[in-house]
Amino acid sequence: MSRRNRAPDGTVIRRWDDLPRRLALLGTFVVIVALVRLAGLQFFREGRTPKLGLERIVAWGSLTWIASVPTVLIGVACWLLPRKGVVRHGNQRIDEPVSFRIVSRGQNAEALAETVAAARAAMAVRPLFPYVIEVVTDQAVELPAGLDVVPIVVPPTYRTVTDAKFKARALQYALEHSSLPATGWIMHLDEESHLTPGVVGGIRDFILACEADGEPRVGQGCILYHRTLKRNWLLTLADNLRTGDDVSRFYFQYRLATAAFGVHGSFILVRNDAERSVGFEFGMEGSITEDAWWALSMLERGHRFGWVDGYVIEQAPSTVKDFVRQRRRWYSGLAKVALYAPAPWWARVVLMAFMATWTVSGMGVLYTCTNLVLGLRTPTLVAWLGAGCYAWYQTMYLIGLQLNLRHYPEPLPRWRRAFYYAAQVVLMPVFGALEGAGVLYALARPERGFFVIRKPALGGGRPAPLAGSPPQPPGSLPGSAVQPT
Repeated sequence: MSRRNRAPDGTVIRRWDDLPRRLALLGTFVVIVALVRLAGLQFFREGRTPKLGLERIVAWGSLTWIASVPTVLIGVACWLLPRKGVVRHGNQRIDEPVSFRIVSRGQNAEALAETVAAARAAMAVRPLFPYVIEVVTDQAVELPAGLDVVPIVVPPTYRTVTDAKFKARALQYALEHSSLPATGWIMHLDEESHLTPGVVGGIRDFILACEADGEPRVGQGCILYHRTLKRNWLLTLADNLRTGDDVSRFYFQYRLATAAFGVHGSFILVRNDAERSVGFEFGMEGSITEDAWWALSMLERGHRFGWVDGYVIEQAPSTVKDFVRQRRRWYSGLAKVALYAPAPWWARVVLMAFMATWTVSGMGVLYTCTNLVLGLRTPTLVAWLGAGCYAWYQTMYLIGLQLNLRHYPEPLPRWRRAFYYAAQVVLMPVFGALEGAGVLYALARPERGFFVIRKPALGGGRPAPLAGSPPQPPGSLPGSAVQPT
């Protein structure tokens, strides 16, 4: 029988992970495995045995298809895992202040204004705790007026002790200059991260759970990417894998209270004193993917992680070039994290294993393209396992699409929904090729800086201010603590 959560008024809250949905997902996975294998038998029945020495070498490339078997096993385990009961607290307010800390280079003022407006709107619907919006930029930016907005501008002369760069440098400056009390909480956001009323409740519930347990865990939840679905549907569909990954692999690690796979750079909830215990003095090696370096450093200091209910909404890269370069940065940075970050030995082993499977999977794109020409026979066991890996990623794309459509802010006609589902299935090889291209690009030319993709504002200008002043729950933080320099 499905465990159902109920709101204070008694209505059933249908979660993304309730039992019927988990069974449906696993059933979908099994069906796709069968369909992929049948398609392989139909179109590649006459695969020939390799004869030449070079062909035999190429034939070994079929093993790249099964590199993701550990990831599939983790994902299946996640969806089979019994769910914990979720304690919800309705409209109960708490006194702990929360800072929505947005980090940006400051070159996209309209996107920042939209993010501030989204945070205000979410807090207006559910004013469950005192809050402040700290906007950390490398240059002074015109921001929406209000006592709840605190601009923190990083001076060009500022240097950290280890000469950390990019976002790590900005985060360290904010940590040193924010007026947030030690027991306050930080919700890290990117410049295009939009809060939802649901995640406001999730933040409050997570903080109360940490207080009950006497342990300030680090929290993260699910990110949606549907903001550009209509104008940029191709790359939005390509990013649906990230949402699927959130509710499988990442959810699984947070249930184990760890972050061996790293964390996303946004939607990170952490208490201020816990973040200060580690900081962001990572040097250049840890500045490419400072989020993962920080996560492993937190594990090294004994901090544990957990899941935050609710969604933060972001947007996909605007161009194919940005998509590939983004993956290239992630791969290059995670490689440095796996090799050099301070971490428990087991966490380093897990991340290295993940990097190995990611690398080999990227090579699988080359093998697939080569074998389409050569037509070599694939061993039966490898073919079945490869079908399982392909089917799992297809399932993750589909669950990501389902969650994004479920929370899309406006009704979509059935034909458009059907188009998105059909495109998600048909174009998966294209999306896999793009992901593989990012890996190959990183191997050929590793990222040495911090490439930031352009995510333009969607409102055509600065959002209209909310009617009246932004709501300030009792005990709200005062106005600007750090003035632009």
